Amino acid sequence: MAYWEDIVSDCSWVDIHDIKKSTTAVCCTVGWLVKQDKDITILMSDCSFEVNNKEIKQGGGHTSIPTKNILKIKKLKI
Repeated sequence: MAYWEDIVSDCSWVDIHDIKKSTTAVCCTVGWLVKQDKDITILMSDCSFEVNNKEIKQGGGHTSIPTKNILKIKKLKI
């Protein structure tokens, strides 16, 4: 489970007073950690296996997050 910070934007007309109150969003992604290095963290929600050797063949629902945006990663027991 990765908690990460994301951009918030709005393309409508908003009073400057309210714009100054704007903040970023904290998001949460749950999935399998595919890759993490200093630049990028990639998680995927689904995977399929090769029948014969049980290696992961494909992944689905992947999310690529700049590692500098990661606030915390919590390992889940299954």
